[in-house]
Amino acid sequence: MDSLTQIVLGAACGEVVAGKKIGNRAMLWGAVGGTIPDLDVFASLFTDQITSTSFHRGFMHSFLFAALAPWVLAKLTQWFYGNQVHNRKGYKAVAMSIWLLFYLGAAAGINFIPVMMGEGLSWYVLAPTLILGSLFATKLWRDYWKSDLNMVDASYFTWISLFFWSIFTHPILDCFTSWGTQIFQPFDDLRVQWCTVSVVDPVATLPFLVMLVVASLIHRTKPARTWWNMAGLVWFCGYLLLYTIWHKKQVNDLFEASLKSQNISYQRYYTNPTIFNNIVWSGVAEGDTAFYFGQYGFHDCKRAFSPISVIPKNHDLLKQVPSDSRAAKFLRWFSDGYFNVTPYRGDTLQVNDLRFGLMGDTFQGNNYVFPFLLFKNEKGEWDVLQNNRNRENMEANKQSIGQLMSRVIHGKCQDQ
Repeated sequence: MDSLTQIVLGAACGEVVAGKKIGNRAMLWGAVGGTIPDLDVFASLFTDQITSTSFHRGFMHSFLFAALAPWVLAKLTQWFYGNQVHNRKGYKAVAMSIWLLFYLGAAAGINFIPVMMGEGLSWYVLAPTLILGSLFATKLWRDYWKSDLNMVDASYFTWISLFFWSIFTHPILDCFTSWGTQIFQPFDDLRVQWCTVSVVDPVATLPFLVMLVVASLIHRTKPARTWWNMAGLVWFCGYLLLYTIWHKKQVNDLFEASLKSQNISYQRYYTNPTIFNNIVWSGVAEGDTAFYFGQYGFHDCKRAFSPISVIPKNHDLLKQVPSDSRAAKFLRWFSDGYFNVTPYRGDTLQVNDLRFGLMGDTFQGNNYVFPFLLFKNEKGEWDVLQNNRNRENMEANKQSIGQLMSRVIHGKCQDQ
């Protein structure tokens, strides 16, 4: 899931393991542990698109990494406190900068949601984030920069346990989403994906975050601190293990029924929730020469995936690309075969990963969520470049997000 959710989950795990011993620092280091697996995204700075995309949610999201990394991290943490690094001004300046940058990034993301919905910048969202930002900066200055921090009394095995649970829960959570997580690396590159929750789901994260913040304001020896933290974990785990799986089962049954009612023959299908919610779901079924795509919302008037769009596979366009080439192998593996092909420009092809669906509930032009460009690089080899960051129809995509959010809240009562 998104970085904020992983940080909150890691912090809550840290609190369970060591909150009574070291207070809020348990949350802090749990948050660090919950972030570490996602540092694999920095591979994009040193490698090509295929390697970096394959590496993300790879070894650093595996069970083996979760078993090995805590031993090293625990030793480094003991060295960190044993040498008083935590009280050095240089370190504090760097740490404060990182936390402030993280807050600015999170605040920008929250304020961007109403912009995507077509409402523009909203003061009712901007004002609270500015106020919270001011309070956060003030607290950092007063309680962190201006204060001498106490030593931390925690054993080596306490640190091992803290980092293990904060790291181990990260790939487990990612398995609930649709990207796929290589939890068995380096022994197998199978990507586990249960597809029950969106990579960003405010209903799952925000209540969890609020309860964690409340817990952090209570002294570590007070039982109420434990109760608030556990309440957040119960909410989050209940949402994942009960609510989203229940929705998944209903959606699968409904998608099968919708395909049957339209006499659509298919080999397999794939369903997952749309971005920011668990109410509107997408489904894609594979036929012989085409894929069939539709959406359903639990607030819709009609209990059916409607309309269902036909998306030609066009796999014959790939005949010029050797099937054993690195690019072709990557695209088949990453998309799990759920892809179609469209001409782009010249000899370049666009390969669209249909697991992530369309921007909207019908096929309109080039409104794929997750397209790749397949082209020959300067070496004359077939290569891949992700193409969803520089879409040509961004205005149409913003409108689609607004329609999606409206459907989440109000439902849909007729085909459009």
